[in-house]
Amino acid sequence: MNNKFLSLLGIARKAGKLGLGHDAAKGAIVSGKARLCILSNDVSERLKKEFEGLTCSEASGVPVIITDCTMFELGHAVGSKAGVITVNDEGFAEKLKRLSEDGN
Repeated sequence: MNNKFLSLLGIARKAGKLGLGHDAAKGAIVSGKARLCILSNDVSERLKKEFEGLTCSEASGVPVIITDCTMFELGHAVGSKAGVITVNDEGFAEKLKRLSEDGN
């Protein structure tokens, strides 16, 4: 991921627009607050399948991005180690999706 992506994640964290970790992310998806789900590249296959299935089965329409960042790198950007993050704001989600497409 590029630095703009990670910097924007940090800004979204400061704005209180992220769900960090398994329980917070799952809760945001189930409640309909999540607009984007971000997974680090070193999360388990079980966790990847769980969140990919959760976003599809709940008919939530929440896109999932599997980054090329590790949990450590994502944690450094947001100030807390997490392998799964939800973005709970449409504006931040759209910009992060564009940045992830540009970075790949």
